[in-house]
Amino acid sequence: MAEQPPEPLPELPLASPPLPEGAPPAPEPARPAVVALLADLFFAPHFAHVIRTQGGAPLLVDTADALVQAVDRHFPVLALVDLAAPGDWAAALRRLKLRPTTRALPVYAFGAHVDAPALRAARAAGADHAWARSRLLAELPALVARAIAPAVVYPEGWDAPLPAAARLGVAAFNRGAYFDQHEHFEHAWLAEARPVREMYQGILQVGVALLHIERNNWTGALKLLRRGLPRLRNLPPVCQGIDIAALRSAAEAIHAELVALGPQRLHEFDRSRFPQIVMAAADDSK
Repeated sequence: MAEQPPEPLPELPLASPPLPEGAPPAPEPARPAVVALLADLFFAPHFAHVIRTQGGAPLLVDTADALVQAVDRHFPVLALVDLAAPGDWAAALRRLKLRPTTRALPVYAFGAHVDAPALRAARAAGADHAWARSRLLAELPALVARAIAPAVVYPEGWDAPLPAAARLGVAAFNRGAYFDQHEHFEHAWLAEARPVREMYQGILQVGVALLHIERNNWTGALKLLRRGLPRLRNLPPVCQGIDIAALRSAAEAIHAELVALGPQRLHEFDRSRFPQIVMAAADDSK
């Protein structure tokens, strides 16, 4: 028997579908949050001003427990930890860095330059950096700016054609088959050795978050968005032909709306907001 030719790959959309006539516009993503644990409230106005000036939303707390609660609630892009603050900041840092949903959060600890043991302890507990307070204050504007608008990273393979398994994943995602898209993107991820494979995992996790919303699982949806979004955050606006910038923006807006609704009001979420993955021309901004 002659071998049957393979089924053609699905045609993928080249532009976002229009909203239904009369539909309200999609909500804008909230400003990126920056949480700061401060021991001395004298510095609070300065921190808040710098964060707002750079386009962020300041979340200022005064205990280690409140730091963890703020991170869990608001999914910030940066955490700043004053080592003179009350509470067990070392335990808070370990907790943040051991959980899948928060381990990618950049954490900068700061303290007196003469307190070298505290700075070493902060690094040992998981802080990405531990600086003297004078250095933190001097570099705060640039640090916050980098966290809010991180530099684009062009991973190896970003400009390659989208492989067949990923194309099937896009098609499944766009028809709302979020479990199926998981299977296709996982196959693409397993077959790809280059760093661009992170994109497949990020899209996969956003899709599974939408599945959790359909199943009224608020906690599961937040967890998957918080795992997937960091994988998409530094990618080029267009990666392997996928409009990553549009998908990321839509997913961030969904995350902000879920946080605002809370688990008791998840039924109010408008599922017509679920995004489509669209294809775009190759990125020429490199």
